[in-house]
Amino acid sequence: MQDQTPMILPPAGSRPLAEYETAFARREDPFLVHYTLGEGGIGKWAWTRGQFRDLAVGAAAALARLGAVRGSRVLHLFAANSPRDLAFRLAAVLAGTVPVTVNWQADDLERIAYKARVAEARIVVHEGQEPERLAALSSLLPDAAFLDAADFGHEDGAPVTAGPSWEDERIIIFTSGTTGLPKGVRLSHRSYLTNRLTFEAYFGLDAEDPLDLLLVNPLHHANSSAMSDWGLRRPGAVIHLVERYGTAFWRILTKAAEGRRGRLVTALVARHIDFLEDMDREGTLPVEKDRLEMALRNTEILIGSAPVGPTTVRRILHWCGRPPRVRFGSTETCLQVAAIPGTLAPEAVVNAFERGWKHEHRGERAEGYYIGRDHSPFTEMDVVRAVDPDREGYLVPCAAGEPGYLVTRGGNLMSGYVGDEGATRDVFREGWYTGLRDIGFRLEGSDGGRDLYWMARDSALLIRGGANYAYDQVAAELSAVLTDRFGLTADSFRLAVVGLRLQSEHEDSCCVTIELKPEAEGRRDELARSFREVAKKAVSKGSRPDFVRFAPIPLNFKGAILVPELKKAFADAWKAGEVA
Repeated sequence: MQDQTPMILPPAGSRPLAEYETAFARREDPFLVHYTLGEGGIGKWAWTRGQFRDLAVGAAAALARLGAVRGSRVLHLFAANSPRDLAFRLAAVLAGTVPVTVNWQADDLERIAYKARVAEARIVVHEGQEPERLAALSSLLPDAAFLDAADFGHEDGAPVTAGPSWEDERIIIFTSGTTGLPKGVRLSHRSYLTNRLTFEAYFGLDAEDPLDLLLVNPLHHANSSAMSDWGLRRPGAVIHLVERYGTAFWRILTKAAEGRRGRLVTALVARHIDFLEDMDREGTLPVEKDRLEMALRNTEILIGSAPVGPTTVRRILHWCGRPPRVRFGSTETCLQVAAIPGTLAPEAVVNAFERGWKHEHRGERAEGYYIGRDHSPFTEMDVVRAVDPDREGYLVPCAAGEPGYLVTRGGNLMSGYVGDEGATRDVFREGWYTGLRDIGFRLEGSDGGRDLYWMARDSALLIRGGANYAYDQVAAELSAVLTDRFGLTADSFRLAVVGLRLQSEHEDSCCVTIELKPEAEGRRDELARSFREVAKKAVSKGSRPDFVRFAPIPLNFKGAILVPELKKAFADAWKAGEVA
């Protein structure tokens, strides 16, 4: 591992505000097109750079009248992707305030109030909320001021403040975390400067190259936050903002591609491609297929950050005429730390995908999904054997092909978690961000580059026999025993694996928790007697279970396994003699 952390150093004496002011200097330039989806069809509204800057100045003045100063945190409570959400994000740069996101798809009032309290947000900017809902939230946040996003005028004049510094917070985006409660990720202006430079180097853009950005993912997510900020601070960029995903999105994409001035970039997930395939099969495409295929071939689509397997690759090759550009990162990394290089030949990309799907380590299957390469000098990634200081192999790089923890560093990284210095310390080790907790490996590419592969998410490694095994990989093998050898249906149980050092100071025991649904509860005694021995004969060496218990498996609100809680519960049960 190299000793030098990639870091972007802004010019001495510069401030973030200057970038945004330069981007909005040509008032007549087009800037934003907003699309709404309704029963009457697609609605479309447009703003020039000058019109939108005036809107943001008015928003900044409205915040100042409510007492906002540099560093004040403002909760953004919207019901869809809204131009006024973006306006208040630009206003935050003018006033030095900090937007705080709310997940308008999932957050209930209690969770919204929790986020406001954790972030110490004293102002709530809202749009599209029912009066009863606002009244209920106000009762939970009696000290907060509420501002209707439409309730301010267009005002001329200078910014409210001189603007923030590079180390000041740009935005706080909440993630689900691993504890069941969301964590507020503090991302600085330096993070978003690195984000801009990363994107522009990745796409090979010069300063004057035209750029169109098509945003359909919610603005409260890291991907749309990163891409919209790029558009806000890049002169000549045009943002196409779709209020929410619907089948009409593909018509919007087609028209945007047909009218593009240069590059058209959008960020999608693999599920969007599934929707497209379903519509084609059912004959419900909202636009002529040949037009849509041509549009997709003229659009730069970033796919992430879930794994992209053979089916998705095949579908993207069909629709787009080239392999997908997979991106990889997290909210804590300001979105993207790696991606498949656009400079690689399509054949080389397909070969890289196939190498991951067929990968083996020490004679055992270790399937991985190609996520590309890091963005030197802006971001750096490596694969290490352990990320906990008390574990053998701490920050020791893995050999090529050896599974380990993905770690990263660079100027894009978060400043920390809101109000949780302990959690922040836990994920930064010697300059590296170790909180991804994603498992992967690296291989040498056909051109000598370092290709990175993803194996498992929301998981960890089982360390035994000098080798690493992803929890998800082991759980998949053991689940197959329940379905193939015992005849259980896949939806009649849940199985999870953790590694605990119960019998050795250096090696993990494979600890299996099985949660049986009511329809399978009658098989408990049989499984308790024979599952472990049957599984030991049926699975690979690294997946052989040492201990088994039958109990509920703790999950967060997204359905991901809460690994720390599961580890504690299993350790307590083992001490109490409640495991087989």
